[in-house]
Amino acid sequence: MITLDAPSFISVMQHVCNRALHEEVYRAYITRASSGYLDNTPIINQLLKLRLEKVKLLNYNNYAEV
Repeated sequence: MITLDAPSFISVMQHVCNRALHEEVYRAYITRASSGYLDNTPIINQLLKLRLEKVKLLNYNNYAEV
């Protein structure tokens, strides 16, 4: 059994040679909490909005410069 917890995920990414399994675990990991009960999309959108506001207030070109 493979979980999306960091120890399992990292082990799969480093040691599994099966490309299909590697891709399946990777896609599951990067899309976690993006739908259903655990959907955090509104929170991420709010964070992005606040970061943009901070960038503008501080007169930077993007958040990476902050």
